[in-house]
Formats: sequence, structure tokens, C-alpha cells
Amino acid sequence: MLIHYDIDKINLVLQDFYNATGARIDLFNDAFVPISCSQQAMCNYCRDIQKDNRNHQGCIAFDRMLLQKCRTSGKTERDICPFGLFNIVSPIRHNGMVLGYLFFGQMKTQNSLIASQSYADLPLTSPKKIESVSHLASILIGHILAENMLGPDVDEPLQKAVGYIHANLRENLSIRQIADQIHVSKNLLYRRFHQRFGCTVGEYINKKRVEQSLDLLANTNMSMEEISQYVGFSSASYFTRTFKKQMETTPLKYKKQRS
Repeated sequence: MLIHYDIDKINLVLQDFYNATGARIDLFNDAFVPISCSQQAMCNYCRDIQKDNRNHQGCIAFDRMLLQKCRTSGKTERDICPFGLFNIVSPIRHNGMVLGYLFFGQMKTQNSLIASQSYADLPLTSPKKIESVSHLASILIGHILAENMLGPDVDEPLQKAVGYIHANLRENLSIRQIADQIHVSKNLLYRRFHQRFGCTVGEYINKKRVEQSLDLLANTNMSMEEISQYVGFSSASYFTRTFKKQMETTPLKYKKQRS
């Protein structure tokens, strides 16, 4: 399902939440991709922890585990990360559908858990404050939905085009082919994609192919040529150029960082 986001408004209310509570908060979509955050800097303790790539990967794995747990249960989930900070994920529901997730926390609940100055410098969060923060997050979700900052996209041609692209990402796609399949003009598709995504149809396709390659790079032993073909690029060299433009690093460096 295609979701519309008013990123500017969402950023403002997430920043307000952080200013009021001190709890870092991020918005993830249903694919667990971060969409927006309250613009606050990562705390010094987390920054110190994530200087080690293994710790960084542990943080990513924990976040994904808690998001998956929330998706499975359909309700707010809580847990302490491997490095001692308390985190909460709440689903954003609209008419019975989960549109995304608010992930907030990085809260210290014990004083003497870890021998680290940056950990010691973190403020202690009481159980009562955790409940208040969680309650405010529920109110925030209601406000985001009421103000239409996030919701299902009702643009039918765009929905059909995106659905066709995702279903045929590994194929040799063209805007003419997509337009013919969903029975609209090429010009209409150009306008819709520019209005909704700020890019051309081809740029959107490449973006999704690169996103699909991330898991393969991190979790398989497939070669660059195999991955490029699997996600729909015409060659490994074109895949590498597109990946570097989008991710500001090469596929090989990305793979090494996550191995």
C-alpha cells in the first residue's frame, strides 16, 4: 500500500515530542525504513557504542527485532537493547491497517548497569515517566492521523503503477510499458511521480532496486553481477554507479561494512 507523508509537519511534531520528553523518536514505514525523525542528535553513549561496527550491527538487529515484534503482535512493544537502553515501538493504525511505526526511547532505567562515562551522563528515566512518554506517543499518533500528516494514498493511477513496478522489479521496465499496463498516458505518470516522489519513473525504479539489493549485500554471498541481475539492473557497472549515487558508497564497501 502506498502511503503519503507530510514530512515537514511530521518532523515538527516529532521534534516537539523530543523537546517535551527527552526521548529520541523516529517514524518507520511498514517496510521498517526510517521516514522521519525529530532531528535530534544521537546521544553520546549510542555514538560511542556504534563506533564499533559489530555494535552498530547489533543496534540495527535490535531495532528490526522490536519492529517485527510490534508488527506480529499489532500492539505497542517494549524491550531493553543489548547496551542497556529502554525502547518502545507503537503501531500507527488507520481503519484497521498499520501504516507505520513510532520507535522511541534510548532511555536509561538503571544507574549502575554499564561502566561508561557517557552512559553515566544519561538522565535516569523512572517507570512513571516511561508510562507518561508512552501515553504521549499515543496522543501524538492520534494527532498525526487527525491532521492527515500520514495516510493511505488515494491516487489510483499511482497506486497501480507502483504496484506493477514492485511486482516486476527484476524485469526490463519502461515507462511506456507501465503506462500501457495500467491504461494511462506516459505524461500522466511523469506528473504523478514528480508530484509524489520528486523523481522520474526511472529514478524511482532504480531507487527500489537499490533498496532491494541492501539485504542481499548484507546477508548473502552473491557476487555483484548476481545481485545486479537479481534486482533488475542491466549490468554490475550500472548497478555500482546507481548504488553509489544513491547511497554515497559502493556496493562492495557497503557489503564489507556489514560483514
